[in-house]
Formats: sequence, structure tokens, C-alpha cells
Amino acid sequence: MVFWLSDAVKKIQGAFAPGCIVLLLALGSASGARADTSHDDNDVQVDAGLTADDNVTRAKDGADKLSDSAVSVNVSLSRVVAVSEQSRLVWTGSIGAERFQNYRGLSRLGLTVEGEYQYRESSEFDAPTLGVFAKFTAEDFDSDLRDGYRYSLGISIRQPLTDRIGLFAALAHNQRFGRSAVFDTMDSSVRFNLDYALTARSTLYLGAEYRRGDIVSTGRASLENVTISKVFVADDAFTGGQFFSYQLYGTTWLANVGYNISLGPRSGLDFSWRRVESTPDLRPSWATSPKSYVANQLFANYLLRF
Repeated sequence: MVFWLSDAVKKIQGAFAPGCIVLLLALGSASGARADTSHDDNDVQVDAGLTADDNVTRAKDGADKLSDSAVSVNVSLSRVVAVSEQSRLVWTGSIGAERFQNYRGLSRLGLTVEGEYQYRESSEFDAPTLGVFAKFTAEDFDSDLRDGYRYSLGISIRQPLTDRIGLFAALAHNQRFGRSAVFDTMDSSVRFNLDYALTARSTLYLGAEYRRGDIVSTGRASLENVTISKVFVADDAFTGGQFFSYQLYGTTWLANVGYNISLGPRSGLDFSWRRVESTPDLRPSWATSPKSYVANQLFANYLLRF
């Protein structure tokens, strides 16, 4: 479905160097200096970012843990359509590219379409906003095995707690389809996010997510992983043919903390840290490896809206 994107992703990634990020930042700063403070029903947002990941293989053993960094650019367009005085539809379309420095097979191009129906009974401050959403993403990786698409269906609630604190929660079903059965995954998730406005220009946010379902972990050939995996395959994202990806079943916890600061009416910086911990349900009695894999990610993004 998305394999025709391969030529495009190679062209984009060929020009996707750190210098491109510097150029985007410079252009964004110039555009963000405009004094337009209006909020339109149609918004275009551009973000350019850097990511550092200490475990891109999502492996449990130290020898199999590989770290890498990536640069990314994402452009999205949102449109708000009023349905009634209490409800609206929010449509978002986006295209994004991510390029890894060392393990280029993980680099990807993605196209996303998302729609959410939102309902708010009244304009009272403490009235919650209820939502039903559907999200579809097509992805083309430098790794052929990962090419495919994914979707997410769910419900959400947004609740202001005070004039500075806002709560978001969502319950979702997520499914992914890849060229290899290892990357055909399915899980259910519940997530929470708490925003705290420190000042008029800065926000601190905290998030937590719980997932129950399929997990993919990559590492060298392992009797333990073969024993507990549903399916496995030699992974083409890592050279040498020594790494295999295994599909397991279990639980995943994600936690994140971030800080967002406004640079102007339509631009800002965002810094965050995310911790991911996944634990398979099955474990051989003779296993000596850690029960879970842990990954830490650091993000720095420049955001521009116009």
C-alpha cells in the first residue's frame, strides 16, 4: 500500500542532514516573529526535532542494546468543522520524515490522517470535552520488513482542573500491519497527560501510558526469545544478519515529562524525556536475562504554527 513511497523517502533522507534542521530553525524564527495572535480553524504546524535513543533495538541484554540519534521534520494541517453549538470535527493530515544516524533501516517516511469528533455540553469552565477518534498512518521504512500501515481507534476526555492545570485521558485499540508478520502487532492502551502552565509562556507536562498486547524486541539469536516468541525474523535494519526481531506478548509502561516554552505568538521549543519498559508474559524457568527491556529517549523540538 505504501511501498511506492520508497523513492520519495530516499530523496528526502538524502537531503535530510543536520544543516537542514538549522535552515528550518532559521526560517521558523523569521516566520514566528510575526505578531499574528489569532487562532484559525485551519492551522499548519511544522516541527523539526532531534532524538537520542539509548535502546533502538528494544533489547533486554546489554550486548544487544544499540543506541542512535535521529533528526526529524513533520508538517501537519488541521481543520476544525463545527457540527453544532456543542460539537465539532477536528481533521488533521500530516507528513513526516525521520532519519537515523547509524541504523538507517529505521529511517522512515510517514503519512497520517486523523479525525476526532469532540463534544462539550456547555461553555462552563469545568465542562469536559469528550472525543471519539480514528487515526491511520502509512509508513515506508528503509527496512523493507517494516513497511506497512497502522491504525488507532479510541475515546478521549479533556478536563480542565484549574486555570493552570488540564487533564487528558484516552483509551485506544491499536493495530499495525507490516511486510513481515513480526511487525503485525495489536494492543490496547490507556494514557493520561497532565499539563501545568508555569507561566503565560511555559508549560510543564507529565504523561503515563499502559499498553497490553504485542511487543517487538530485537537482538542476536537467543534460545530464550525463540522459546517465548510467536514469530521471529532476521532483521534487515541492522547489517551483518546477526540481529533477529521477535514478536512477544506482554505489557508496556511509558512515562514522559516535558517542558514547552513559547518563543513568540506562533513558535516555541519543546524538550522531553520518555522511559519505556516492556515485560513479556512468558519467561523460561532457566532464563538469566532481565525480565524487561528498558529504553530512554530524549527529544528536542522546534514548533512553528502559521
